[in-house]
Amino acid sequence: MTYLENSKTFDPLRPGEQWFYYWKTSAVLWESQILQFPKDEIVFLPLYWGLHAESVTNWDFGQTLPERDLLRLHEILTQHGRKYCWIIPLSPAPFFPNGGISASAARSLSLDKNGVQLAVLDHEMNLNKIFSFFEPKVFGAYAGFLKEFGHFLRKNKIKSPVWGSELFYYQDGKNHSFFDDQSLAFEQGFSRFLKALHSENLEISDAKSEKHLKQKYTDEVKKLFTTTAEETLGSTWMGVQKIVILGASPKDTILRSIPSGKSQLEYAKDLFYQLTNSFFISSALLTAEEKKDLLSSMIVENFGHKEIQQKYNLEPPQSYNQGLSQDFVPYSVIDLFGSTSRGSFTSTKLLSYLHSNLKSLYTLQAEFPFHQEWIDANQARIKLFNGAELHRRTFSQLLKLFMMGQRILLDRTGLSEDLEKKLQIFLVENNIKIQSVNFITSIEICELGEGVLIIFQGDRLNENPQAELFWRQIFKFFDLSQPEVTMDPDVFSVWKIRATSPHELSYLNVRRLNLYNPTSYKKIVTIRTHKHFAFMKMIDPSRANAKSTPSGVDVEILPQGKIALDFGHYEDT
Repeated sequence: MTYLENSKTFDPLRPGEQWFYYWKTSAVLWESQILQFPKDEIVFLPLYWGLHAESVTNWDFGQTLPERDLLRLHEILTQHGRKYCWIIPLSPAPFFPNGGISASAARSLSLDKNGVQLAVLDHEMNLNKIFSFFEPKVFGAYAGFLKEFGHFLRKNKIKSPVWGSELFYYQDGKNHSFFDDQSLAFEQGFSRFLKALHSENLEISDAKSEKHLKQKYTDEVKKLFTTTAEETLGSTWMGVQKIVILGASPKDTILRSIPSGKSQLEYAKDLFYQLTNSFFISSALLTAEEKKDLLSSMIVENFGHKEIQQKYNLEPPQSYNQGLSQDFVPYSVIDLFGSTSRGSFTSTKLLSYLHSNLKSLYTLQAEFPFHQEWIDANQARIKLFNGAELHRRTFSQLLKLFMMGQRILLDRTGLSEDLEKKLQIFLVENNIKIQSVNFITSIEICELGEGVLIIFQGDRLNENPQAELFWRQIFKFFDLSQPEVTMDPDVFSVWKIRATSPHELSYLNVRRLNLYNPTSYKKIVTIRTHKHFAFMKMIDPSRANAKSTPSGVDVEILPQGKIALDFGHYEDT
């Protein structure tokens, strides 16, 4: 049992997701704290890089203060056979004072797009002010730290992996990077950036152009921090993880500062937004009181040890081609790809349809991880692409998936003329069977073996009152086999799947539905199993109960209750 499963064991040195705050306690206590981690869990060490600044140019790794002694920390972990990983923030970190920046470099307070100074309450309700990464002194200090840290690793032959982390907060339906900034330091840097781009004075003609240029400047500075870390740390560098910090938004800071705090329901909404959008979370800012009741269970069951192992490439994703294992893994039926396509998914009523009919059975992916392990693990999922975001490489990958027997949806709106020609050549050269349909919008259904490619004109669905009918017919065509769940919008669900055991051979697989009620009211959930599913059992009900009915299962969940239900999946006939 981890501390999250029981708020009584909350430890401010171990704030969540296997993190260890080495800098918050005496070095003599490190060993006893580390031994409290389960032995099979990797320990993550967020580097408070500003703490190690002895002066503007000198960095201390234990020569002066024992709390900075990273070699001692490494030796304790190694002595007890514990795997560990360093985490270096690539943006201001809200769980560190000054956002992690050394005192000498913390000059300019970071501002959000509304000009509000960013400040965050940590898990001990201390207010951490966030300082801008666009202050020139910050990069100089950061580069100096990385150089000395890399030297420290090489000198002591430490091979433990180093991950960079870009940190985000969630507000108003969107994730915002702590790197993004509108401070005076940013504006001054942006002015220098414009002068470097153009030898003559540049007049920005409209707000859209200014926004585009500011984003370009932000991306280039962000890349500077990332490439510096990658080049300095060499083979120990593993890449970048994007992590959303719960409770870190400006609105959250206000809510968390008042006695009533932020509700479990609002935290649940944040949590499941990240789950649907394929972002990992950290609960490091939340207090023991905030992690009580249902929230701790939702975090442990959906962002726990196994999910962490896969997120940091410590365990390969479960492959459907290799066969399911006896362990439950997340299950969904469709992936929606595109970093800027959420607007089109909304305007075409796709998200509305999915939320009403396939809640928790879809994920949004900002990037397409085109490597064989991921493809094999998600072979059974439908994949939807927006033509406006495709380039030659991703378009070729899409066609390859179709030829591998996968089911692809392609919104050709915004598809470039070059890629449109390439599509037509591909269809002709491979003698693809095509069925053209005009139903609300133009549709082409292409089939090759088991592969299905459905091409449609998505812009004709924008704000179309019949758009949801279009999606109903599309998913009916795919003939998805899934229990039908009717529940309140404030009840949250997660589907998982596993292989059958020897005494379950009459089933193809077993699916588990986890239900959570973070509200203050009793909720009723109705599940219709239809002919392909059989209710097997309920697991670990807490303030909840389920009973079989002729058509499926009725569930009653009291406030802060949860329950899991297992269903056997019969062969489709």
